[in-house]
Amino acid sequence: GHVEWAPRNDELDVGVWKYLKQKFQHGQRISVERVVSGTGLANCYEAVASLYPDKIDKEVHKKFQEAGDMQGMIVATHTDQSELCKLAMETMMTSYGSEVGCVGIKLIPTGGLYVTGGLTPKNIKWIEGKDSCFMKAYRDKGRVSPILDNVPLFAVMTEDLGVRGALKRAEMEYENYQSFKSTGGTVSSKTYSDDTEYYKKCAQLCLAFAVGIVVGLNAMKKP
Repeated sequence: GHVEWAPRNDELDVGVWKYLKQKFQHGQRISVERVVSGTGLANCYEAVASLYPDKIDKEVHKKFQEAGDMQGMIVATHTDQSELCKLAMETMMTSYGSEVGCVGIKLIPTGGLYVTGGLTPKNIKWIEGKDSCFMKAYRDKGRVSPILDNVPLFAVMTEDLGVRGALKRAEMEYENYQSFKSTGGTVSSKTYSDDTEYYKKCAQLCLAFAVGIVVGLNAMKKP
């Protein structure tokens, strides 16, 4: 997310780039994260609102200004009412598709390229379909576009993949510790020191960290 974001057209994207460069005072670069994320969507709306002030829907704009950390949600849920919200969403999803396509060109993962994170399931309607702004940008790679024909693209529809990975890692550490105890110090062809307390603490900390994140996410989902 912190690689450079590049404008794709002369008017809109360049205008967004100039707005964000001034807002964040980052010299000559803007990261993809500033455009492709929940806060990035809010940034896109601010930028297009500054470019096209005559198209501002006052009711939606007021909600946006009062939304605090939820500004991105306001934009995403008002694309049918506000022309600028739709334009901001299209800007973000086009940039998202472009960046995913760049990853595909760089890595050529013929076994599959998996698009994860919160943006994917929340905005799947902007992703699916060959004529979506996401897919058009994904495949728009000039003369090397055919490479992506050999890269299966998958949308992962769960948002807690990172938490699941942390939990899996904690379980692996705990299993290693249990094996360490039962084999007298040899685990998976690796020999550990006799400092069993160290490994026990590592396993407990990893497990506690993963469980804490899961509990926190569940608490956030409650009304």
